[in-house]
Amino acid sequence: MKYGLGIRTVAGVLLAICTGCLIGCPGMFVFQDQVDSACLQTDWMTEAAAAIGVEAETFEAVLATVLLDVPLVDGNWAEDFGDARFYGPAILLGLGHELDNRCLLAFGEAGSQGNRNLIRVGLWRPLFFWQQLPEQVMAAYGLIETYRYERRADDLELIDAVLDRLNPALESLGLYLDELTHLEGTLYGPTTLTAAAAVLNLRYALQVGGPRGAERAEYGLRVIDAVNEGAYDAERGIYRFSVATDQLHLYPNAMMIIANCLAYEATEDARYLERARATFENIQLLKDPRQGNYRSPYSAASAGARTEDYSTLSSQLYLITALCLLYESTGQAHYEQEARSVLRFVCTHLRDDGRLVHHWIDGRPVGPGESVYYCSGCNFQALYVMWYMTHLQSVPSSW
Repeated sequence: MKYGLGIRTVAGVLLAICTGCLIGCPGMFVFQDQVDSACLQTDWMTEAAAAIGVEAETFEAVLATVLLDVPLVDGNWAEDFGDARFYGPAILLGLGHELDNRCLLAFGEAGSQGNRNLIRVGLWRPLFFWQQLPEQVMAAYGLIETYRYERRADDLELIDAVLDRLNPALESLGLYLDELTHLEGTLYGPTTLTAAAAVLNLRYALQVGGPRGAERAEYGLRVIDAVNEGAYDAERGIYRFSVATDQLHLYPNAMMIIANCLAYEATEDARYLERARATFENIQLLKDPRQGNYRSPYSAASAGARTEDYSTLSSQLYLITALCLLYESTGQAHYEQEARSVLRFVCTHLRDDGRLVHHWIDGRPVGPGESVYYCSGCNFQALYVMWYMTHLQSVPSSW
């Protein structure tokens, strides 16, 4: 297996230009060119993977690729759609603190600093904030993970600043985003995007707490109520992709299972857990029992799929997270078993050497040069899910 650094610096500069980091982002540099050279070796990655209890060999290969082959420019990972801002610091700091591994912590802190920079630019330039809203939200998710370990007051101020802009805007739109079809990210659908706002507020309440924790929890619950009113199909027991869409989709249902599980943890109100459990039972029509995956049609047309045999990496990972939360909330082993089954599909069907590719299409994994091939953020998310599953009995069920 080759973990070459290649043309990283040139790629990093191009990334910075394309993502606008040359406009207001402080101190552009490629982190791999600055870090201790010992952190660019693979021996310590083998040791880190040994702490992972599920799919450890895949974990090691994916970790090496995403740290050594993907440029990290001012805390912004290349080949990413925003997820790395959340899941990069989440896995690198989480596992880094667990193992007291300075290399994981160095990469994680670089990602955290990138999140701070992005949010600060957004606060300084409001138009930039709204243009980069999906990345701003993911950066806030990432800083919540950072705050769990570092408890920096300036990180909390930045998280609050994002939510204090986002929540009133969402409120002004009626809390459910069905009409915002022009927003970047609407490929995932209004139900998914609205659920993400509920989850962000509930994660704040459960992981940050503090004087504004109750306020954030109450807001997250109100967003769930709005989704229930706008998108819940009581007859089928599932969440619609949007008000006008009848087709069954995985993404909105996985996200609302997560939201309802977090609401249950925050309130101990069994109605949220029962809704989450029923939703999972009612999406079984999406499951391919031969492969163990669940179809996720939200981007099938844009990817050029000719059949229904289409699943994206990120949708499977959010479903795994939902199943882990169901397991932690109920103690019922079949949820954990199903999570492992879906993860097995990911590691056997979507793996291309050290990369987990973006999607499965028409009976095969997507190949290089076709549509979207690789997403570094999704690969960080996979690493996080493997680590999370290793600690199902001991990590907080707030994920």
